[in-house]
Amino acid sequence: MSIKDDVQQAIKEAMKSKDHARLECLRMAKAALLVKEKAGAKEDAISDEEAITVLRAEAKKRQQSIDTYAELGKTEEVEKLKVEVAVLEGFLPQQLSEEQVKERVQAYLAANPDVNHPGKLTGAIKKELGDQVDGKLLNAVCRAALEG
Repeated sequence: MSIKDDVQQAIKEAMKSKDHARLECLRMAKAALLVKEKAGAKEDAISDEEAITVLRAEAKKRQQSIDTYAELGKTEEVEKLKVEVAVLEGFLPQQLSEEQVKERVQAYLAANPDVNHPGKLTGAIKKELGDQVDGKLLNAVCRAALEG
């Protein structure tokens, strides 16, 4: 079952359970997937890789909004967006923890001691790990590893 089908099934379940907050978020996710699908020139359905990219971008938008609303002291909006992020992350592959990222960075540095620039290190690790790691976290870990 594809991610798009999973989202559609989750919409049905949310409708049956009358979970309006989850339903609203799932409908938004479906709309984002449909926009991506219609933007392509191909007739095929959206691939899981493309769906992951779309849902990760939607989750990232909400995470940025959480930061903004938190600075403004709008706790109600922050809580709503946290729920939306949790719903979206339910459809995404599990991300590596900070400790796992640190281990990978240290292993890479041990194998490649000549790397001394955070940008090069971040790029190399991102190529290796792909969507398994958040870019912001990876950048912070790489900077810390090269400084310390």
